[in-house]
This record gives sequence, structure tokens and C-alpha cells, in this order.
Amino acid sequence: MTAAAAVLGNAFVGKEAITWFRGLTTPRWQLPMPGFVAVAAIYYLVMGVVLARGIDRRSAGTVGWAVTVLVGNEAWNGLLFGRRSTRAAFVGLLAFLLPIAGLQRSVWRDRRSRWILLPYTAYVVLYDVPWAYRLWRLNPSGGGGRTVASQAGS
Repeated sequence: MTAAAAVLGNAFVGKEAITWFRGLTTPRWQLPMPGFVAVAAIYYLVMGVVLARGIDRRSAGTVGWAVTVLVGNEAWNGLLFGRRSTRAAFVGLLAFLLPIAGLQRSVWRDRRSRWILLPYTAYVVLYDVPWAYRLWRLNPSGGGGRTVASQAGS
């Protein structure tokens, strides 16, 4: 299921979308592209483990929240890369906090899943939210084209 989600979500991330993304003004502290790829690979692995453990434990809540997180993550790709909207991506990420919190809560009694998921949850809250906000504020129309170096105080 996580592999299918990765393929579906990345359908919105074609060559033109990557070119558009690279043309955005970005925060100086943004991960380089290989960093985003590494985070994505780890995310799908984490979600695969959490989902499998939820299925093994017959936890409908965990399975439901995990599927919701997978769908929400892929929908976010559609907002940023499909619509090419930094504002929609930021608002979508704020909405994405609900299923992330629901999933984290649903695995709290499963020690292994809790500790496997916790770093991703922290990453979303501590990196993704501020990053998406800053990306939107640097590119309010969704476009860009300026370099990071030209943005004082980014």
C-alpha cells in the first residue's frame, strides 16, 4: 500500500513541477533535494511498518489513521506540485496535522510503532510546518524565480 501511495503521489511531481519548485525562492535552511528524497524514503518505510503493525494488531484505528495519513501526504503533493500553490500547500499541511496527531495517538500503546512514528511526527511539526509557511511567504503568488541568496532574512 505504501508503494502504491508513493507512485500515486509522485504522479504530480513531473519534470516541469521539479523545474517550477527549483525556481521558487526558498528558505536558506531548506533541505537540499537529496534530503527531501531521503525523508520521503524513510517516511514510506515508517508508514509501511506502522500500517503492518496496525494490521497485525487488528487495530482499525491505526489502520484508518495510517491510510488517512498516506492519502493526505499524497494530496499535499497535489497541492504543491499539481496546483503549484505554496499557499495551498501550507494550508494543506496544517490540515495534515490532524491525521498525523490521530495516528500518533492511535499507536501510543504500541511502543515500537510509537517510537518509529514519533521522529516523523516531530519532523512534520518542527520542520515541515515552518518550512511550508516560509516557502509560502517567500512566494505568495506560488511562483518565484529569485535565488535564496537574494533574500535577506530568509
